[in-house]
Amino acid sequence: MSAFPFDDWMRLSVTVFKLSPRDFWAMSVQDWLTLTAPQTPEISAVDLRSLMKKFPDEETQNG
Repeated sequence: MSAFPFDDWMRLSVTVFKLSPRDFWAMSVQDWLTLTAPQTPEISAVDLRSLMKKFPDEETQNG
């Protein structure tokens, strides 16, 4: 049994990412893991307002 599910990965690369099998096999495992890593969700407006309240911008004085 392989440590990596290459058949499933190749199927995903061809059907979802539209890579050719040649491009898939040319990728390193690190490249593949980076490509398929979950993306960090954006901050919500509520969380942003909370952070802005907790850490307000410093007021600067001119002069």
